[in-house]
Amino acid sequence: MDSKQTVTVALDATGGDLVNPLSVAKAIRFALVLNPDLRIKVYGSQKINVALASEKIDAKRYDFILAPESIPQDEEPRKVIESYSQCAMRKVIEAVSNHEADVAVSSGGTGPLVTLSRHILGVLDNLRPALCAKIPSGPGKYALMLDLGANAQSKSADLYSFAKLGHCAYKVLFNSSSPRVSVLNVGTERNKGSALVKEARDLIEKDRLLNCLGFVEANQLFTGETDVIVTDGFTGNVALKAAEGVASIFLNAQGMKKFFSKLARPDWLIPWQYNGSLLLGVDGLVVKSHASAGQEAIAVALVQSYNMAKLHIVESIKNELKIS
Repeated sequence: MDSKQTVTVALDATGGDLVNPLSVAKAIRFALVLNPDLRIKVYGSQKINVALASEKIDAKRYDFILAPESIPQDEEPRKVIESYSQCAMRKVIEAVSNHEADVAVSSGGTGPLVTLSRHILGVLDNLRPALCAKIPSGPGKYALMLDLGANAQSKSADLYSFAKLGHCAYKVLFNSSSPRVSVLNVGTERNKGSALVKEARDLIEKDRLLNCLGFVEANQLFTGETDVIVTDGFTGNVALKAAEGVASIFLNAQGMKKFFSKLARPDWLIPWQYNGSLLLGVDGLVVKSHASAGQEAIAVALVQSYNMAKLHIVESIKNELKIS
């Protein structure tokens, strides 16, 4: 899209653990103020509509569509597809499929979001979709990590798919010609780790288009050792939540501990700054906001989605992998 063309974000305002209508409305107002060429289609309950009105947001900058139904996080895939025809999560993905929006954003359950995205948008060239997040690796430095929970189980071929998707996304997001790709493992030695990670490393190394560094350990996730960190969805989700848990201890310290923890913690490690995981591998732009994200994080997810739409990530992945 042209740099001056309006970007339309379809927001599922029903999902998440902390669905506070006023917080959602404030986040929407912040994102709209920050980006004058952003328009948001808000799908949710009447309470969200009331909150939007109370924030005095320019009515020309957003559309409200009543869709109060949400999908339980543990709903089985078949029922997700066959039922919930009017739920907000389905509606935002359909908006992308119908070219009514450039990107869909939801903080609902990962399972239903991945299921609906695959069903409605389809997948790219039989690649295994994965949730990919930008993580800090130093002041002004970032890495991409995937998969973060889109798949409960993965094969080595799936991790190879993740590597290709992460490679393409990193090139677009950070204007890099040859991102360093590594597989998360319990050690960096070639003979360490499970058959899954060893086989995945071998597949990635054989691809001459990928700059494979081999293995990376969990204690190197935030140190800038690599650019793209590949792992299965279970391990990736556990690793990221463990890191978030440690960060929250510093953020929620009390008394004098809070003062000293703030001195010890660099600002670039505050978790909410990196909210918004991109579902790579589907034929459309879908962003997963953290389920327990607060007001600031929702605003970050909206802004991240706007930036990703401007970069034509899906089209770039198709071009890089020669997918018609």
